[in-house]
Amino acid sequence: MRSSNSPATPGHTTNLNPTLLVRAMRAAFAVTLGGCAFAGVAHAAPEDAPDAVEAPVEAAPEPALAPVTLQTVTVTAQKREGRAQDVPSAITVLGGNELLSEGVGRSASEILNYVPNASAGTQQHSRPRWWIRGVGAGQQQIDFPNPVGFYRDDVYISNSSATGFPLFDLERVEVLRGPQGTLWGKNTTGGAINVVSRKPSAQTDGYFKADYSSHDTVLLQGAIGGSIKDDVLTGRISFHSEEQHEGNFNNVFKGTKDGELKDNALRAQLRAKINRDFTANLSVHYRDYRVDGATTTVASYAPNGVYRNGYVPSRDPEDVSSNAPSIQNIEQKGANLTLEHAFGDYALTSITGYEDFESDSLTDSDNSPLEISRGRTEARSRQFSQELRLASPKGDRINWVGGLHYFRETIDSDSSVARLPEPIAGAFLPSTQPVGFNNTVYEHKTRSFAAFGSATVDFTERLLATIGLRWTTETKDLDLRRIQAGSNTINFGSADNWWNTLVGGNFGAPTVARNNFTSNPSTTWRAWTYDFTPQYMIDENKRVYFKYAHGIKSGGYNTSAADVRALNTVEPEELDSYEVGLKSEWLGRRLNLNANLFYYDYQKVQVNITGIYNGDPTQTVNYLQNVDRAHVVGAEFELEARPTEALHLQASVGLLRTQFDRFEIQNGGGSRNGNEFVRSPHVTALLAADYKVPLANGGRIVFGVDSHYTGKQFYFVDPQLDSRYLLNQSGYTLTNARAIYTAPGGQHEFRVYADNITDKVYKNHSLTAFVPGTTNGDVVYWAPGRRVGGSYTYHF
Repeated sequence: MRSSNSPATPGHTTNLNPTLLVRAMRAAFAVTLGGCAFAGVAHAAPEDAPDAVEAPVEAAPEPALAPVTLQTVTVTAQKREGRAQDVPSAITVLGGNELLSEGVGRSASEILNYVPNASAGTQQHSRPRWWIRGVGAGQQQIDFPNPVGFYRDDVYISNSSATGFPLFDLERVEVLRGPQGTLWGKNTTGGAINVVSRKPSAQTDGYFKADYSSHDTVLLQGAIGGSIKDDVLTGRISFHSEEQHEGNFNNVFKGTKDGELKDNALRAQLRAKINRDFTANLSVHYRDYRVDGATTTVASYAPNGVYRNGYVPSRDPEDVSSNAPSIQNIEQKGANLTLEHAFGDYALTSITGYEDFESDSLTDSDNSPLEISRGRTEARSRQFSQELRLASPKGDRINWVGGLHYFRETIDSDSSVARLPEPIAGAFLPSTQPVGFNNTVYEHKTRSFAAFGSATVDFTERLLATIGLRWTTETKDLDLRRIQAGSNTINFGSADNWWNTLVGGNFGAPTVARNNFTSNPSTTWRAWTYDFTPQYMIDENKRVYFKYAHGIKSGGYNTSAADVRALNTVEPEELDSYEVGLKSEWLGRRLNLNANLFYYDYQKVQVNITGIYNGDPTQTVNYLQNVDRAHVVGAEFELEARPTEALHLQASVGLLRTQFDRFEIQNGGGSRNGNEFVRSPHVTALLAADYKVPLANGGRIVFGVDSHYTGKQFYFVDPQLDSRYLLNQSGYTLTNARAIYTAPGGQHEFRVYADNITDKVYKNHSLTAFVPGTTNGDVVYWAPGRRVGGSYTYHF
């Protein structure tokens, strides 16, 4: 059992002093630079790993250094191939085989563990909460896109819930920080994440992996690909299957193990060489995701531990307690077709994408054995996108990329919340919440079109400049209806199907008139996004750059409004970024050092307000609004090294300060000037090492360890009070370790591992539930504890 003496108190996690940490990191970096080497942007595998994106670079003239170099990593961050070290922007690259070998990818959110100033907490591999440099979305509704753009093989995925697709059989993952509005489009004020799958080739290859770990969890992965018709058609099929037979949590009320997980995904590809200059790649994918049981609980601020109506929640982070069923089912399917045609030295690319996402869930909305509220949601999103782009020869003195992008999405949602009568609720204790019911149904449509271009001019051999421009028009239409029944006017025929067996209900009662409404807005926004990036090459291994970028995140509607006062149209947010950076390679490319400083001028910031409505303290409110102005200042340092053939080292530090400058909560809620952004710790840090031991039989053992530090962060823009410490997370460190034995020949790989070795207790997320005079606590998502396991992988 993971126990905490008092998880409902601020001291349940290790709160490292950021100043001391920074000093320690500086000292560590100084020692390392003096004695060996590190490398920068790319979280790339060691030189001899099977996922080398590009052959190792020839070493510098020094013979002693020749056998030991870092990889050259090829990326498409600028919509054409190039070295990661040549991209004048902050970028982290994760190799596909490295992800496989280190067991990363059960949830897409895990990739940001290796990125400074970034996080993506999730519960049971569900919807990732993407945050980069303080920019993310506090609202989790299905039709509110994240300002961190997520792409699967260059196809933009609008629905954030659809970005949790597990990572398997990949070539690489590219994470770009800062606004990417020119080449990557709207909704990238925070950055862009591009997941690149491994493509079919004529060579027959693949792998099979079996993994067993804590909570009786079985993970199976595999892929096979090769030629179907010589020089014409190749194919590849890959799969991911994870089943957690025993949940992470003990349901104290029901006496069950909750949080059982099933996550199955499949991807199939066909690649055709139509002629020498024309290729086509068709990819289809499918996911079936299910979680059974509660994964969230409540905690109390009261000295006697009472949360509400005499209920005292357990202080053990592995305990939950709920009387209503909690089930989440997701079915996701999609396809994308990429056509590439060369016209001499010019390249024309067409990318067509379709994504269909369906979710059906039941929740114990109060996360307790009391009958306060329970919910049911059925939602579906369907999107279609088409991009055309033309690229000039990259070797030209003036080279460019230009194109057009079209996007269309339709979202249908039907959600209900109810408080059932005691006779059918099956609750632990009666609550003072009156019997009630409400239902929200909406259809939300989005249509968007953009034209873009980016050009790089080589003024001299050392001085270059890139300028980009994009024009976007977007129209959103909403058709929403919300109804709420008055107290004591409802008859629920069945607790198992309460949303369909409702009888009666005074839906027009004057006392709830503000909670019964329709909304049918239609809004069109048009905007320019642009960037300017001069760079100077000090020599072939070092360059400095300055990047100015103006980004836009789409406007939208508060479709989760439970009160007509919260029925807002949110304007697009705008961000101006100023960044200076260094990218450098040292010691015969055994060491990469990358660093940057950045400043954000942030306007019309979209935030999510949850809590007490000041004009009516008996009512909670949940709505989106714009904040007039805010700013961000930060720095990032990334190093990676191969000081010897056996040793591979990594380190990174992210420093961040965020502040709202002009923040008035609407409806007379008061000023929150000076509050910090959500999920924006002042310090994040990573230290990692892998050491390879060659064996006499031709095999090898690799010992690896990585340690991640995350400073204190807030989960809400308001409140940010010491008295509401459950809505904050103190600083903590997570340490993982592994040992990998590779048999002679490299085909058979055995791995044992332990994640979160110290069994650190910390929160993935939290929600406000505090109503004065009624409840005395908030909702907590406790993160999983220590995981130990082993795996076998066969490469062929």
